[in-house]
Amino acid sequence: MRPMEMASVAIFGGLTVAAIVVAAVIPLASAVGLVAPVPLALVAARTRPRALIAASVAATGVSFAMAGTAAAFSVVGSALIGGLVGNTKRRGRGGASIALTGLVAAPLIGGVSVLILWILVPLRNLTLEALHNTVGGLANLLAEVESLTSAADTVRSLGDSMVDYWWIWVWVSGTVGAALSLAVAWWLLGGVINRLADVPAEDTLDAGRVGVDDAVAPLPLTLSKVGFRYRPDGPWVLSDIDLTVRAGEFVAVVGANGSGKSTLVKVMAGRAPNSGTVTRPGAAGLGRHGGTALVMQRPETQMLGSRVADDVVWGLPPGVEVDVEALLAEVGLDGLGERETSDLSGGQQQRLAVAAALARDPALLIADEVTSMVDPDGRTELLTLLADLPRRRGVAVVLITHRGAEAAAADRVIHLDHGRVMPETPHWVRASDRDDEPPGAALPAPVAGHRAPGGEPLLVLDQVGYTYLPGSPWQVEAVHDVDLTVHRGEGLLIVGGNGSGKTTLAWIMAGLLAPTTGSATLSGKPVTDHVGEVALAFQHARLQLQKQTVSDEIMAAGGVEVGTAEVARVLELVGLPRAIAARQIDSLSGGQMRRVVLAGLVARRAKVLVLDEPLAGVDPYARAEIVALLARLRADGMTIVIISHDLAELEGVVSRRVQLTNGSVTPPPPRPGPPTRTVLRQQDDPAQQTDLASRGWGE
Repeated sequence: MRPMEMASVAIFGGLTVAAIVVAAVIPLASAVGLVAPVPLALVAARTRPRALIAASVAATGVSFAMAGTAAAFSVVGSALIGGLVGNTKRRGRGGASIALTGLVAAPLIGGVSVLILWILVPLRNLTLEALHNTVGGLANLLAEVESLTSAADTVRSLGDSMVDYWWIWVWVSGTVGAALSLAVAWWLLGGVINRLADVPAEDTLDAGRVGVDDAVAPLPLTLSKVGFRYRPDGPWVLSDIDLTVRAGEFVAVVGANGSGKSTLVKVMAGRAPNSGTVTRPGAAGLGRHGGTALVMQRPETQMLGSRVADDVVWGLPPGVEVDVEALLAEVGLDGLGERETSDLSGGQQQRLAVAAALARDPALLIADEVTSMVDPDGRTELLTLLADLPRRRGVAVVLITHRGAEAAAADRVIHLDHGRVMPETPHWVRASDRDDEPPGAALPAPVAGHRAPGGEPLLVLDQVGYTYLPGSPWQVEAVHDVDLTVHRGEGLLIVGGNGSGKTTLAWIMAGLLAPTTGSATLSGKPVTDHVGEVALAFQHARLQLQKQTVSDEIMAAGGVEVGTAEVARVLELVGLPRAIAARQIDSLSGGQMRRVVLAGLVARRAKVLVLDEPLAGVDPYARAEIVALLARLRADGMTIVIISHDLAELEGVVSRRVQLTNGSVTPPPPRPGPPTRTVLRQQDDPAQQTDLASRGWGE
């Protein structure tokens, strides 16, 4: 099976098992079994039949081990119902087809239940005894009430009849249950499929069938007139791409959010294009030793090991020797081999993903925004490591980045705009020994009226500490003894290295985590009692987006008073065109998702905004727009707390800076002097005369 099919088997088979086991072991939760066919129906609707068979077999075995024979047979019934519903959806047929299917299939499924109990005598005896005891218990309960004695006799007689003529009762109940399950699965599956309309049903990294004995030789790699789109009727994400990557090259890929950068590297990693040709000496060998290694935007999605050291070598073939400790030290994770991967910060996860990629000794390493969550020192270390790989290991490195200094360090730059390679390099790509300012655009001037600490306290943290998994061998003290006061109208910047506790502190500020020690209060009351009044933007924007379209998401985040006019206003504030309001969330790029989250928080009008890495993964022009937006919000009196590694960019927004070191607040280092800025002014460049959004930077 393909990787996507295997993932579907594991996830949706597990959901079916959960529903069946809950219905089997909790007497009052038997209705949960009605939804058990839905996950398997989704497998049938979006994958090949072999995936449904595999999911059914696996779920049957697990259910038998957890809850016995009855649960296993329930999974078989769910698989039959799910297969019928999913196949009907897959063929595009409507409710009349499923109704006709139910008329034929429901009696047959009921008959299968009778046949199973007829053959398996011990199971039948156990089932009938349980039925007799249940009905008898109900009758005895009714008999306790004098006026219900006749009803108790009727129930007892009915129970005896059900035991004596069990085949009739099982067939009737099985038929009715199957018909009801078909109806429920059909109704629920329709909503699920509509919600997933813009999510590809196949693995977007699928390189086709590659045998383990196929020669792996990804370089040199040549793309000629390559075009790509995710659906046959969808828009072209890439068009007429011509480029070559050779061994020992360091190539940077730049462009606005949504310009097709991530799609381009998927094609480089082995995904077949819809038009044009991709030539290489052998197989791309994605994930295979000596082939292509891909570090994606969200590193937590490719972490498989429970420990850091395990994750580095996960999936490597037998006999491959890896010096794990040396590799971890190389990426800045020295001494963390025994840590749980779930305990790592976002920046540490990115470093781990790079280490796991290097463990495969790849010929081609593709890194998609691998420094977006990394602190400035670590960013420099990772960039130095990547730039040195072509010389030291002969590895070709393709780096997707929005940072000018990173792009300038490459041998050459590929500039994408609306899915096409542009002949010119963007103006913001320049060498700099300080890459913490928004390239290609001027910083907004400091906002007048910044208030120094000492005004009205709004959010107060008093001796706050938080420990994950306290009392267990895996406990981790994330923050401790934090004293911090955020004043009304203040702009506070929280800085610190990866793993210093910044994200944990943000969740405590928002009331999503209750401190293990100390207190966190908003206007004198526990912030956990006022969740939502401190609005939090997560590090990973996709985890925060719950609705189907952009407009629905902003309306849900903003509340009942937010209408289409307000949606349009906040979209323009964050540098997105109004037309994007109708877009599906899953069709957006990572940077676009981050700005949609910010738009929803602005519409919410919370008392405090807490933004965790708001500029990560956002293109340079959008970064400047977001910085300007935050500056305007500060000028209007909004209280903002920002967690970021982008220090100088935010100097015009914040009035104070605190630093976290090993989970506690320490005095911040001295502020550096004003950097030498390279600023693009519209009058200097005619190409900049048009509005940024109209140039596609937000699309």
